[in-house]
Amino acid sequence: MPSKIIQVKEYTVRAHKREIHTRVFNFVCKQCDEPTKRETFGPRPLYCEKCRPPQAPKKSSVVPLRKRKPRATTYKSDVDLAN
Repeated sequence: MPSKIIQVKEYTVRAHKREIHTRVFNFVCKQCDEPTKRETFGPRPLYCEKCRPPQAPKKSSVVPLRKRKPRATTYKSDVDLAN
């Protein structure tokens, strides 16, 4: 089973190196029906690299630290209620 050393950079933990175990799958592409070979660390792929090329990892969304409370607003009126 081939293995790779990859560089992992995260904001919540210190950057470190991690060893992932990859496998080479021989399969028939679901879209183009061509026999192909693809290396992956997840489940068996369905598509070849021409039909579905590898994508960059998704960025995690930024969560605001604190939600601010709404401020009271003062409205100006044309009508004077003091008279």
